[in-house]
Amino acid sequence: MSNGLLRLIIEDKLSRLLEPWALPHLAPALDGDVEAASSLVWAAGNAKRGLLAVAFWRCKAPVPAYRAMLSNVWDHDHREAIAAAGNRRTLRAMFRYAAFPLPNDMPEVVRVWRGTSYLSEKESAKGYSWTIDRDVACWFAMRFADRNNNPLVLAADVPMAEILLYHDERSEKEAVLFKPPAYWIDGHPEEWRDGYERHQAENAGLRLVKINTAA
Repeated sequence: MSNGLLRLIIEDKLSRLLEPWALPHLAPALDGDVEAASSLVWAAGNAKRGLLAVAFWRCKAPVPAYRAMLSNVWDHDHREAIAAAGNRRTLRAMFRYAAFPLPNDMPEVVRVWRGTSYLSEKESAKGYSWTIDRDVACWFAMRFADRNNNPLVLAADVPMAEILLYHDERSEKEAVLFKPPAYWIDGHPEEWRDGYERHQAENAGLRLVKINTAA
């Protein structure tokens, strides 16, 4: 099936699925309009955003628009993206198609951390979202530790090429990985609590700066 025909089929299906206020953004986004792609994500219901990311990948929407779409979906509705993709292989292909650029100063080997609670070591290591900031991982490990138990902070050194998205939209310095790395447990809960509190204080300072700037 040609990409043109596939696009027509997908556009027709999406036009019947999406909310009326989202429809004006659909065709321009499929044509490659970056702003329309972002607007389409925001106009669509949360539960439909993962389906959008998969559909636009299947019809090979222009890459700049797809990057805008996938980054927004991942940042705000990553569970929907994971569910819509159906498996790790498809999700990885979506990210590879987006070909997100990495920072020019990123080293060839990057130390990353992942903080979780409740999960086992192996379950935690399979997660997609890591960070290059250890205090962020400590925050994720400890924020629900009293309720979930088993806080963990894992560390790993990974080749830069295995990071398929890096962004800092929420001050989390997130690095998205699809290959579970060789990891080690980095520290202990008392130390992770210190990292949690540092990150909390830093976030509070950032919020104050934004409020003062807006005023």
